[in-house]
Amino acid sequence: MSALSIRMLPKGIAMALRDAVRKTGKTKTEIVLQALAKALGVTPHRERRARVRQFFGHMQRSDYAAFRKATRHFSHIDESEWDCPQPQAEGTRAPVK
Repeated sequence: MSALSIRMLPKGIAMALRDAVRKTGKTKTEIVLQALAKALGVTPHRERRARVRQFFGHMQRSDYAAFRKATRHFSHIDESEWDCPQPQAEGTRAPVK
């Protein structure tokens, strides 16, 4: 993040900014950032996120909670189902079968 300070704002711009704050209910910073992004052709983060969600899709919180509940048993590993040798302490030998 970087900071920007604007001094000696022309009266017309200051009045237009004040009017935009009143009309939209947004902060001066939000309005200035939107104007800069538009002027520079940069997509604001929120719009980018919305496009990603539209492309890939997303779940509502309630759907996610239901999904986690339905798939909870996949998170448990039953080690008895795996024929894996147990790690040995350093300096000891594994038993011979």
